[in-house]
Amino acid sequence: MPKSRLPNALSALRMLLAPASLVAALAGSRPWFAGLLAAGLLTDALDGYLARRLKAESDFGRKLDSVADYVTMLIGIAGIALLWPDIMRRELPWVFAALAAFFAVIVYGFVRLGRALCYHTWASKAFAVACALSLIPLLAGWTAAPFHAAIALQVLAGIEEIAIALLIPQHRGEMPTIWHAWRLRQASRRTDN
Repeated sequence: MPKSRLPNALSALRMLLAPASLVAALAGSRPWFAGLLAAGLLTDALDGYLARRLKAESDFGRKLDSVADYVTMLIGIAGIALLWPDIMRRELPWVFAALAAFFAVIVYGFVRLGRALCYHTWASKAFAVACALSLIPLLAGWTAAPFHAAIALQVLAGIEEIAIALLIPQHRGEMPTIWHAWRLRQASRRTDN
């Protein structure tokens, strides 16, 4: 396989690991579920890094990564609900807040631009890492505070992505922060004048 295809292969692997982790959850296996989910989350950390490193970034790759993220998140929530129902009941308002922010960005992207927003902002990347790490103390029963902080970051990331879409009338692929979007908008205005 050419190295340039490795990032997309990792995203595809994440999509395959998600249903496997759901099967493990349905079978009642916490270790298998956690291991498969962790492997999927690891591919999420690697695919974007490798795409940039190998100069293999593409619109297709961004979309594939986003779809794999959506599938992993939804199956992760389902698996946690099956295997840790008490924790899910207790944290349901936080889970709903994260899902609301997540789907608000998708819906707004389709309404405004006719497609899902795939900006891969620094805040959304930070959320992915924070959420994955916060599951350890949450599911071990130690504390929910890191999970709550990760969800707050997800809500802020969602607000930022919608603000970026408001600043830039067309989709531009990677957009690290709202500050970058603002600079792009200002540069566009200068060239239009």
